[in-house]
Amino acid sequence: MRAIRIHQLGGPDVLQLDEVDEPQPAPGEAVLAVRAAGVNWADTHFRNGSYFIKAQFPQIMGMEAAGEIVALGEGTTGLALGDRVMALGANAYAEKMLVKPAYCFPMHRDLDFVRAAALPVQGLTAHHCLSLCGRLQKGESVLIHAAAGGVGTLAIQLARSMGAGRVIGTASGDKQALVRELGAEAVDARSEGWAEQVKNLTDRKGVDVILEMIGGTEHYRKNLSVLAHLGRMVVYGAASNDMKGTIDAVPLMGKNQSVIGYYMTSLLSRRELCAPALDDLQERVVRGDVRVIVGREAPLAMAADVHREMESRATTGKLVLLP
Repeated sequence: MRAIRIHQLGGPDVLQLDEVDEPQPAPGEAVLAVRAAGVNWADTHFRNGSYFIKAQFPQIMGMEAAGEIVALGEGTTGLALGDRVMALGANAYAEKMLVKPAYCFPMHRDLDFVRAAALPVQGLTAHHCLSLCGRLQKGESVLIHAAAGGVGTLAIQLARSMGAGRVIGTASGDKQALVRELGAEAVDARSEGWAEQVKNLTDRKGVDVILEMIGGTEHYRKNLSVLAHLGRMVVYGAASNDMKGTIDAVPLMGKNQSVIGYYMTSLLSRRELCAPALDDLQERVVRGDVRVIVGREAPLAMAADVHREMESRATTGKLVLLP
C-alpha cells in the first residue's frame, strides 16, 4: 500500500510517498481503510522533531483519519467490519492504518469522510477547550486566536452554538473576512495593538474565555491583560514554537483568573469525556449549526505541498489528504 513516511527529521521535503506492507492487526486491533486523513499543525512539529512525541524511523505520518473497518485482530471487540469511524492514532497518512477500538468513534450516518476527518483532533480540541476547560456559559464572551484555522473556524461556530455572547477572533489579512462570515468580530493578529482592540470591543471589561495557541511570555501577558474577572485562558498549543513562555501567577489572584492547559492526547483514555463531545459536535455539524471549513483536499502524494502551505500561514480551515 502507499503511505507518507519520514526517514529523517526536517522540512516538508522529508515527506516521502513509499510502498509499504499492509498493516496486520494484532489481538485487540483493527485495520481502517483510510478515506480521508486530517493534517494538523502538530504534524509539522512531529516532522521537524519539535513535538512532544518523537518519530521512530521510518515513520508513517498522521494522527487522525476517517474510513471503514476492513480487518479485525483476534478477540477485538467494540468494532465490526464495515463500521464507518473517525480514528485517532499514528500512521494516518496511508491507505490503511492500524487502530484501537478505544480510539475509534462512530461516524454520524449523514456525515461524509472528508468532514469527519476534520473532527477527531481539531474538532475535539475546539469542543473541549470551550466546554470542558473553558466552562463557557451562555452570554459569555470568547477570544479565539488563529480564528481562521482548523480549530479556530470550528471554535467560533461552536461558541455561537453554545450560546456565547460576543465572539472575537484574531486573524491576519484576507482571513479576517472568513472570521466575520462565521459570526465573530475580527481583530488583526499582526497588529501590536490587538489587545487594545479587544478591550475596546468589550467596553474595557475583557473576555471570559480565551483559546490560546500562540505561546510566548509577551503573548501570554497580552492575553491576561484582556481576560475578565473570573476569566479562563485555555492554552492548547504554541504555534510560535516558543515552548518556554512564562506566566506570572500571583497577579491572577486579583481578578480570580484561571490558566488551564489542554492536551488532547492525554485525555484519549477518558472515553467518557471524548465520545460525548464528538457526538455533540457531529450533531451540530449535521444540523448545520457548525460548518466544517475545508481549506484544501489533496491527494496523498501531495502531502509535502500541503505541509508547505500550512507552514506559510496562507491556509484556512482544515487540510485533508485523500489516499
